[in-house]
Amino acid sequence: MHLPPVVMLVAKGFQIPEFPRAKQEAETLSKAGYRVSVVAWDRYAEFPALENTNGIIVHSIRSANLTKFSKAGLMIAGLLFQVLMFVKIVKLIRNFKERPIINAHDINTLPVACFLRRIHLCSGLVYECREFTYGVYYEWFNLLVASIVRVIEERLLRYADAIITVNDWIAGYLNRFNQATDVIYNCPRLTDLPQISKKEARKILGLPLDTFIVSYVGGIRYGCMLDLLLKVASMTRGQDIHYVVVGEGPLASEFRRAARQISGASLTVAPRVPRNIALLYVRSSDLTWSVYQQRPESLNERTALGWKLFESLACGVPVIVNANTLSAQLVKRFKCGLVFEGNNPDEMVQLILGLSANTNQFLEMSRKAMHTSTTMNFNWETMGSKLLATYRRIALS
Repeated sequence: MHLPPVVMLVAKGFQIPEFPRAKQEAETLSKAGYRVSVVAWDRYAEFPALENTNGIIVHSIRSANLTKFSKAGLMIAGLLFQVLMFVKIVKLIRNFKERPIINAHDINTLPVACFLRRIHLCSGLVYECREFTYGVYYEWFNLLVASIVRVIEERLLRYADAIITVNDWIAGYLNRFNQATDVIYNCPRLTDLPQISKKEARKILGLPLDTFIVSYVGGIRYGCMLDLLLKVASMTRGQDIHYVVVGEGPLASEFRRAARQISGASLTVAPRVPRNIALLYVRSSDLTWSVYQQRPESLNERTALGWKLFESLACGVPVIVNANTLSAQLVKRFKCGLVFEGNNPDEMVQLILGLSANTNQFLEMSRKAMHTSTTMNFNWETMGSKLLATYRRIALS
């Protein structure tokens, strides 16, 4: 069977460890025999223009050098990226001498992908909806912008030959406009996980060996409630609890300044690290922080089942999540973590101290976390097979 080339359109840096999904998918397709190219938006001028990553050709486009975070600047640079991306894809198609399958990895790349489909420059279009788009734009901008984006997305969905999303709730929404929707969860490869004990991971990272560790590994951005984490760290000074925050993002500098002002707290703050080291931090933890600010407009956060959740479970680490979310439903169903009911720091302190003091509860949650990942098939070995089936269906049509 002849496999057409695949071009993935990614509106972030392809190599950043906070965004492993695109790379994981590209590697799965490449190993299955597809010739994979990636056109990525290098927002902050971090990567070379052309790079060969294990046979995957990555073209990074700099539409602007965003040295300082700005929503308006990001939007303008994003529009320019659309133009530069289209030009790059047309050049790639000429080099292929055949029509590729296009993967639009979110709404930022969908308009160009749909235009290519309409003018028959690609043999198939896969739209990857990794989050509830309307909710994202509502949180970031306002109701008007979110409503415009929703109308655009709904009208463009009809051009997709397949839609991939990350949970059943979003799939239910998308199926109203296009029935060709598959759910492929944000799960890590089991082979990528550290094959060492928690204590060995802590030795490598220089973390306390016998202390209860609460960690957050990911983007330091709006809504992650890391201000609450700092309050909790301050309130538990003198307890046998250590907190770890690893990552970069729009609020990284502000967070580090605030962390330095807390005297006596047991706290480690580290910059962004490669993905294998990020997973090592998760493996070293006793509890991972996956708590977000709950606002009336936080539709995306309430409907998310993110990387941090499934990476934690795969490492056998319980997770703490917000109530009234899809994450809370999963945690309650499999009894693999804690549910935070509100915004009260005292409640969070009691949850963390309670788990750290109850060895039997902690060990049972850890066992069920690992069971959820392996036995319940929340892993990429299972999800990758579904991905290949989707592409095979398009290649055969």
